[in-house]
Amino acid sequence: MIVACFAGSLFGGYAASTTAISKQEEMLNRQMLVDSMDHFIQLGGEIIRQPGVVTEDGVPAVRRLGFYAIDDREDLQKAIFCGGTLPGVKEIDFAPIGINSVGRGLMDGTVLRVVARNFPELEYLDVSHCRVEDLAAIQNMTKLRTLKIANNPLEYAELQSFRRLKNVAELWLGWPDERLDKDSLYRNPEVTKGMLKALSEMPNLKRLHLYSVRVRESERKMLEGVEIVNVRMK
Repeated sequence: MIVACFAGSLFGGYAASTTAISKQEEMLNRQMLVDSMDHFIQLGGEIIRQPGVVTEDGVPAVRRLGFYAIDDREDLQKAIFCGGTLPGVKEIDFAPIGINSVGRGLMDGTVLRVVARNFPELEYLDVSHCRVEDLAAIQNMTKLRTLKIANNPLEYAELQSFRRLKNVAELWLGWPDERLDKDSLYRNPEVTKGMLKALSEMPNLKRLHLYSVRVRESERKMLEGVEIVNVRMK
């Protein structure tokens, strides 16, 4: 009986100790997440929360991260690493606010590779008006459903690479930058035709938003089954 009581006492003490440690770990994890959010905001980022939803750690769930107000490349990379520690982030936005020109944002292909590694669950990505020249990093974002990539200096060969974006269902594309010359690569009808053919081979594309891209009737037929929305920049 004495042995049994002693064993029960030991078990009870162990259970209480384990519970205390577990609560301490929860508090520590919660504080680390709060610190990451605070640091992200201090770097110039914006956190858009999911109303009324909290994580397992008891902090507000993040719906989207905005990097558009960060104007320093080093701070941008710090913010990406910081944001990558936040659980459940599926939407991120790098498009500078109030801009309608190619290459104004800090985001480029190199930084985009860092994004791909730090946000494996990404479903929505806006890199409009940035400096992305290739789609290599985006091809590795296997859960991406919505891509906004207007006004980027994509290389000629990369315009054919859209066919490799297997999971994207909604795409925003075009070059509404009024500073572009009429003989620009992005204004060339044959280049446009080749790009649209590549878009028609995207297996899950359902909606295509086009800025300043003229689509002929024959090209529209290639995209049968895809809703084409012609949009204009304000």
